[in-house]
Amino acid sequence: MAVSGEFDCIGVIPARYHSTRFPGKVLEPIDGLPMAARVYKQAKGSRLQRVLVSTDHTDVFKAMEDLDIPVIMTSETCRSGTERVAEAALSIEGDVFVNIQGDEPYIEPEIINLVIDQFNINQSIEMATVSSTNLTAEDWEDPDIVKVETAEDGTAMTFFRTPSPHAEINRYTKHLGIYGFKKEFLLRFAQMEKTENEISLDLEQMRALDQGIPISVAITDLDSIGINRPEDIQRLKEKATVA
Repeated sequence: MAVSGEFDCIGVIPARYHSTRFPGKVLEPIDGLPMAARVYKQAKGSRLQRVLVSTDHTDVFKAMEDLDIPVIMTSETCRSGTERVAEAALSIEGDVFVNIQGDEPYIEPEIINLVIDQFNINQSIEMATVSSTNLTAEDWEDPDIVKVETAEDGTAMTFFRTPSPHAEINRYTKHLGIYGFKKEFLLRFAQMEKTENEISLDLEQMRALDQGIPISVAITDLDSIGINRPEDIQRLKEKATVA
């Protein structure tokens, strides 16, 4: 563990090349840098002790090496970003591993810090994430935007993509796809079988909830835009120009 009783936190950016909806997006130029490198630059502004990229493709590996960004090759058979982070964690010392999405090039370092803080405040938790109060009516109807309901104790009750007809938007927040795991739990989680809810919703965090494992949620007014499809690039650029 790090000094002052705080955990040694490692950030891993899983950068899978063959994205289903946007192949090669992690190398898409953003402000003159490949997207995964832009995420790395943002993550370096956080309090993480170390940040690296984890990929399954030689083009991504070489692009990161050319920019002197720490990178590790992982298997093409990883079923998710979390499994890619877990594979990287096998060869890296650290107490907590933070899975930072490789398609959020403007993620605020403070969002990453919110994950770190949850482990240092409550050292018994095994998994943590972040959600935003910036849940718009458009987000509410968009299945690419995941919503979360949080209990009074700060843990997640459920996640979903499409709201039920009678659900009220003000009860929920916008899930930001960043996760922190205690190393031991991360390795165990990656070996767990997928659950029915995880498969039907296409949300791997449901695996933890279905197994009765609490997920601590930090709620913030910060926001982050993920790139799911090519058209999201223009939306991201427009928002950055307005900002």
